[in-house]
Amino acid sequence: MLRAREKGDTIIEVLFAIAVFSLIAVGGLSIMNQGTALAQRALEINLVRQQIDTQSEAIRYINQSYVADFGKNGTPTQLWNQVAVNNAVSSAADFDAIVVDGRCVLPAKAFAIDTTKMATNPLLSPTATPATYSKIRYDAPLPRAEGIWVQAVKRSGTGFYDFHIRACWDSPGRSSPMTLGTIVRLYEPAG
Repeated sequence: MLRAREKGDTIIEVLFAIAVFSLIAVGGLSIMNQGTALAQRALEINLVRQQIDTQSEAIRYINQSYVADFGKNGTPTQLWNQVAVNNAVSSAADFDAIVVDGRCVLPAKAFAIDTTKMATNPLLSPTATPATYSKIRYDAPLPRAEGIWVQAVKRSGTGFYDFHIRACWDSPGRSSPMTLGTIVRLYEPAG
């Protein structure tokens, strides 16, 4: 026997409660996804900075070896000529020109340094499309530079080289590629 005075939730009240819960759940998931994307981006930037630092340290090492070997025309001088002198351009590509139509673009005479072959042939030909973040890959059959490169700049009449180290990669959740770069200035010894 049903009681006439029993009260319960109506279908409208139940649907309203489900709608409110759904909005809260979707909002929470959206905030969590934003946090995950920020953490991913921070990790990528940190890893790319490490790769840029490795390239700059390798260039400094080659320069210091060249300075110590100055006038002797030994292996360090030949290595410096291979890295700096033979690859020098008169001006660097504009940093804003790295990304064209949503894609990373390599400048003329771009190279990267294979730090495992510093004494023999350290130059790598970079590619502009990294699989993830910009890096030098040593795990492939042949080492390769993905989305990271160096451009040596020697302006006439100056006693120094500017090495523009640049990185460009597609980051998840971004409409345009991420870019990062630095410049290392190294002086030639005075004869």
